[in-house]
Amino acid sequence: MSTQLTIGKEVLGQSFEHLRRCGGGHKECVVLWAGLLDRPGYVDEVIRPRHSASAGHYDIDPAWVGELWLDLAERKQMIRCQVHTHPGAAYHSSRDDSLALIHTVGYLSLVLPRFAKGPVSLTDSYLTVRDKDGAWQQLDPTAAIAEES
Repeated sequence: MSTQLTIGKEVLGQSFEHLRRCGGGHKECVVLWAGLLDRPGYVDEVIRPRHSASAGHYDIDPAWVGELWLDLAERKQMIRCQVHTHPGAAYHSSRDDSLALIHTVGYLSLVLPRFAKGPVSLTDSYLTVRDKDGAWQQLDPTAAIAEES
């Protein structure tokens, strides 16, 4: 899995729109970025998982996850990154580390600060990648994620 992503023109805006609406400025929210298997590193879909949330965490519905894997297989897609919000500064918490949707080497997790209420950008976001030892390593989000021109 590539640690470099190119996201479709609407992906970041759609993500912020959903995260703001879903979290209402007072709850964490999550979306998943997906793309076709035969286009490595490319994201063109924002998936909105069924989940519960509070100001300090979110939990994706396990039954929904099973449905997701079947749907992705049928459409020949994969999840490339999970994106969620935090109430204040963006960072990857120990809960984020242990409850990531995918634990494969190269999997990306992006955290947006202030419940995504700031500008639609990667400014102040926090990006991590799962390494070969199972740890999470911080990456520069503006270097690792590029919007399609």
